Amino acid sequence: KALPYPISGLLLLLLPFIIGQNMEVTQFPENVLVKAGENLTLNCTVTGENLFRSVQWYKGLDRNQAPIYSDNQGVSNRGVRVIPGSTRDFSINIQNVHPEDAGTYYCVTCRVGFQERELSSGKGTLVSIIGREMFPPSQPVVLGPTRRIAAGSQASFNCSTGGFSPQEITVSWLKNGKKIPAAQTNILNSNEKQSVSYQMESMLLSLKTFMECSFGCKLPHGSPLSFCWQL
Repeated sequence: KALPYPISGLLLLLLPFIIGQNMEVTQFPENVLVKAGENLTLNCTVTGENLFRSVQWYKGLDRNQAPIYSDNQGVSNRGVRVIPGSTRDFSINIQNVHPEDAGTYYCVTCRVGFQERELSSGKGTLVSIIGREMFPPSQPVVLGPTRRIAAGSQASFNCSTGGFSPQEITVSWLKNGKKIPAAQTNILNSNEKQSVSYQMESMLLSLKTFMECSFGCKLPHGSPLSFCWQL
């Protein structure tokens, strides 16, 4: 026998609340330490019935702010699911964190319907961001032609250094004391796990205009490295 309409309607209204009581949101670990510029992984698993619910990630306790992740369509997410499509694992990854990303993050299940309502929340993950350490570049090494070149041809020079951080670095090439543009500058990550440092290679192509030219490769935190080539 079917339930009277008022009773069945009441059960439908109470169903999301009953489901919310059976849900468990687990976040781990409680504390995460990450360096600025690296990626951050926030772990969250949800157990229990998944009917009438969505999952969102918030920074802080304010639920009126935009979530950093929501599985609702049409929402712009900064966080990306680690396991897309999973109905239990809602861990997310945030790329290239900044010091202002420090704070406590909450994995929250919400009722979907006419009015969204929080059902259950994890205990939070406290994220601390270490500012990137600053290291000056090592003494640059410059390589040039190993033999005399023909008049009017190009001379190629390469200036390299490493061990510096942050990534931003300015390379200036000097010819007879005047700045000239470099052909190409490449910044490479050294892939060190304990410290983020970088390597740099800069190339200069110069047409011969003098029998002798004085060249220089100038980096921040130091005086120009000058050298003379017989061309």
